[in-house]
Amino acid sequence: MKLPKNLSIAFASILLVFAGCSDEPSVQKYRVSKTPLPAATTAGTSVQPGGGSDQGLPFTWVVPEGWEAGKSSSMRLASYNVPLSTGETGDFSLVQLSGAAGGVMANINRWRGQIGLEPVEVEGLGSSAHMHDTGQGQQYLHVTLINENNPESAILGAIFQQPDFVLFAKLTASRAGAEEAQESFEAFCNSVTFK
Repeated sequence: MKLPKNLSIAFASILLVFAGCSDEPSVQKYRVSKTPLPAATTAGTSVQPGGGSDQGLPFTWVVPEGWEAGKSSSMRLASYNVPLSTGETGDFSLVQLSGAAGGVMANINRWRGQIGLEPVEVEGLGSSAHMHDTGQGQQYLHVTLINENNPESAILGAIFQQPDFVLFAKLTASRAGAEEAQESFEAFCNSVTFK
């Protein structure tokens, strides 16, 4: 017996619907493209994390001349390689943490540990930490950490405390590299503008 054409199509459609239904749970995989962060820009160009203010970060910065896009990670908002005349490349990172981020001294002591220095209390920082004014109505704590026993280990750090988060800028290099990068590091920090 031959079924009419319309009935055949309806029957085939019903079979497809039932074939696609199942009581068994299944795992489905999807591929979604991710918008990449912008590469380092030339000096004088304001960079907003994620490519624009629509990314929800309440600040911008200017990339110093010569700095190049560095290795990114999930923690870093920005990462730059800082070429130095010593032949080395400084590693710069910009990280935002919510709340008080564990406290200023805890973070400074974490940095100290990264270059082989022992933890200290506030009084032990001496002249290695001071408040710095950006000239734009912002202030940050500027930290210079040098391991006197290892001239290959130094950190320039800046801590911007905001009401809801803390922004950390850090450049790791040798002592000579940190001394050379001091001016461009401060230029970066002074360019940070909070909205």
